[in-house]
Amino acid sequence: MKYNKIIVAAFVAISSIGVNYSCSDHEHSESHDHSKHNHEVDPHAGHNHAGHNHAGHGHDGHNHADAIEFSEQKAKHFGVVTAKIARQSFNDIIKVSGEIEPAQGELSVISAKSSGILRLNSNAVVGKQLGAGSSIGSISSQNVTGGDANETARINYEAAKRELDRITPLYNDKIITEKDYNQAKQVYEQAKAAMVNKSGVGSSATSNISGTITEIMKKDGEFVEVGTPIAVVSKNSKLILRADLPNRYSNVMHTITSAQFKPAYSEEVYDLAKLNGKIVSNKNLSVVTPGYIPVNFEFNNTASIVPGTFADVYLIGATKPNCIVLPIEALTEEQGYYFVYQKLHAGVYTKKEVKLGLNNGVSVEILSGLKGGENIVVKGATIVKLASQSNAVPGHSHEH
Repeated sequence: MKYNKIIVAAFVAISSIGVNYSCSDHEHSESHDHSKHNHEVDPHAGHNHAGHNHAGHGHDGHNHADAIEFSEQKAKHFGVVTAKIARQSFNDIIKVSGEIEPAQGELSVISAKSSGILRLNSNAVVGKQLGAGSSIGSISSQNVTGGDANETARINYEAAKRELDRITPLYNDKIITEKDYNQAKQVYEQAKAAMVNKSGVGSSATSNISGTITEIMKKDGEFVEVGTPIAVVSKNSKLILRADLPNRYSNVMHTITSAQFKPAYSEEVYDLAKLNGKIVSNKNLSVVTPGYIPVNFEFNNTASIVPGTFADVYLIGATKPNCIVLPIEALTEEQGYYFVYQKLHAGVYTKKEVKLGLNNGVSVEILSGLKGGENIVVKGATIVKLASQSNAVPGHSHEH
């Protein structure tokens, strides 16, 4: 018994999924092609563990050939939950790949304020949260071959200032154009930003905004010039989900209203409807993958979602009525076939094969195998499966 409990413990950590259970234009029938399965039973075998067949035992009034015995107490202990399945609406789903990107206006570039050797801090990693004014590294011109870069910056600054002082009166008297004046002013501002003190201490690479580092563009120890981009920081208040829709679905693109997605770094599925997501224009896209149509959604990042990561995307299309829908957690799989467990009455379950339709990462459409109204295990299906096999879980008793 102690050994059995240890085995079970490995299967108990099953994530909880909200259930609204219960498509369709499909014919819902509990029948399936039995030619795919071998249901022949040796009449002399007496006891078939796979189906829990008691035919050879001759128990009068106790005939439940496919029954799985699992007491109510044990079901509660192992977190087995059942729900009565009712038909409901579901949506057409197209599963595609995608990427999470920062929204326009949400990015800030950390640039080198002086020339020299870049030394990155330990917090200079993609995904790291920064506060406004936080430093990710420093730049030093000490021991740089070719002289003190900071001194060069000072000389450039003084030259730019003299030139701006010279042409400003000319601009005021309309002797030179506004374009020439603005160009000289820009050179001055750049030189001013590049100048540091002559002590050779260098400058700090700091973020102007609070956000997440989405890209590191330079390596530790690398020489950088004034103005060289070092890293990109995103505010993360708004993000873009870019879904790559294959061209063959172009005729149904107009039916897509929303999406759910699962980032590559997480098992959690996010619903754009809960993140104020909306479809946005593709006109500002710089890269379009040949053979695909980009479908972009902008959403509020209230869940600390990291930009710059890939994701599985479930595009939500037209609504279909009268569907049977189960949480994905209710399914078990055996050699490519899918099964659910129906509770017949207290302490007794049976296994049923089902044919799957579309899924949105959380719920799945059942095309056949259930009619609606059945009491199905929606949490802990793996535990009931174990109860049907040997003695892996206490509760499958052959004692009568």
